[in-house]
Amino acid sequence: MRKKLPYPLVGLLLVVVVAAVTVGYLAVTSLGRTTITATFSTAVGISEGSDVRILGVTVGSVDKVTPMGETVEVELHVRRGVDVPADAKAIQVTPSVVPDRNVQLLPAYSGGPKMESGAHIPLERTATPVEVDELYASVEGLTDALGPEGANKDGALDRFVTASADTLGGNGAALGRSIDELSQAATTLADSSQDISETVVNLQSFVTMLAQNDAQVRQFNSQMSSFNQTVAGQREDLQGALAELSYALADVARLVRDNQDVIRSNADRLVRLSQITADQRDDIEEILKLAPLGLTNLVGAYDSESGTVSLRLNIPELQDPAGVLCQLMRLGRLNPGDQMLAELDNIRRADIEACEALAPQRNADLRASNPDLPLGILAGEMNQSIPVPGTVQGNRGWPMTPASEGGRG
Repeated sequence: MRKKLPYPLVGLLLVVVVAAVTVGYLAVTSLGRTTITATFSTAVGISEGSDVRILGVTVGSVDKVTPMGETVEVELHVRRGVDVPADAKAIQVTPSVVPDRNVQLLPAYSGGPKMESGAHIPLERTATPVEVDELYASVEGLTDALGPEGANKDGALDRFVTASADTLGGNGAALGRSIDELSQAATTLADSSQDISETVVNLQSFVTMLAQNDAQVRQFNSQMSSFNQTVAGQREDLQGALAELSYALADVARLVRDNQDVIRSNADRLVRLSQITADQRDDIEEILKLAPLGLTNLVGAYDSESGTVSLRLNIPELQDPAGVLCQLMRLGRLNPGDQMLAELDNIRRADIEACEALAPQRNADLRASNPDLPLGILAGEMNQSIPVPGTVQGNRGWPMTPASEGGRG
C-alpha cells in the first residue's frame, strides 16, 4: 500500500505552486511593458488603475499618483507590444460629465524613435482639462463684471446694447454678407499662405541685405540728402529750365506737326537706307578694314622731293572685261536678298556659266584685235615687261638733279 503524504506537506506544496504561478504571471505580464512618468498640473479624477489609452483604445493603466507640491506625478505603464513615440504627449480626457478620467497618449506611433521604459513626459507636454467649478467661477466672474455692480453700474452696458440694437436693426442681411465676404477673404489668405510665406521670406532677405550693407545705405541716404538740398537751393533755376524746356518741346511739337509728311518721308528713306546698309554689311566691313591701310599706303606713296604720288590705277575688272559682262548677267547682285532676282539667276545659271567659260577666249580675241586699248584694259600682263627707267642698262632714268641735292625738283 502506498504511503500517504502528511496534510501539512500537501498544504505547503499547494502554497509553493500558487506562489510560483503568481510570480510567473506577474513576471510575464510585466516583461516588455513600457513604464512612463508624466507630470501634470492637477490630477482630479486620475487614480491608480485609471485607463491609459491611445486613439481611444486602452493600452495600459495608471500605477501610482504622487502629489509633488504644485504638480502631480502620474506613473503609468503601457503593455508590451504597443509602441509609443519618443516625443509623445499626455493629456487627461473626461469622456463624460462624471469626472472619471483617463490618460491619453498621442500621437499614435507611425515610425521613428520609440519611447523607452522609464521615460518622463514633462509638464510642457501634458494637458489637463478645465474643471467645471473653474468654468462656473469664470462665468460668475464675467456676470459680476457685467452686472449692476460692474460695467453696468451706471447703465453703460444697457446703453451699449440698445445702441447696438438700433444700429444693427434691419441690417442683418448686410451683416451676413459682410461675414461671408470676411470668410471668403480669410479663405483666400489661407489658400495663399505659401505665397504670403514666400513674400515674408523675401522681405526678410531684403531687410537682411540692407542690414549687411548698412554703411552703403547710409552713404546713399547722405548723398540723396545732399542732392535734395542742391535741387532745393537751385529750385528757381530748375523751374526756369523746365519752363524753357516746355516751350522748346512745344516748338518741337509744332515743327513735327507742320512737317509730318516730310518727316514721314525721311523716316521711310532712312528705313530703306538702313536696309541697304544691312544688305551691304560685308562690303562695308571690308571697306572699314581696308580703308585705313589704303590711306596709309597713299601717304607713303607721296614723294616730297618730286612733289608727286607714286601710284598707278589698278582696277582688276579692267583685266577681265568679258568676265565683267558675265557678272552683270547676275541680277541678284543688284539687289541682294530679292527672291525674284535670285530665281532669275537660277533659271539663267547655264547661260552665265557658259559665258564665264568663254570669257578667257573673248579677252584674248579683244587683245589681238585691239593691241592698244585705253585705260590699261588687258594690259596687266605687259606691266612687268616694260622696264622702269633707270633699272635696265641703256634705259636712262630721271635726268634732273633731285631737289634735296640742289636741283629744281
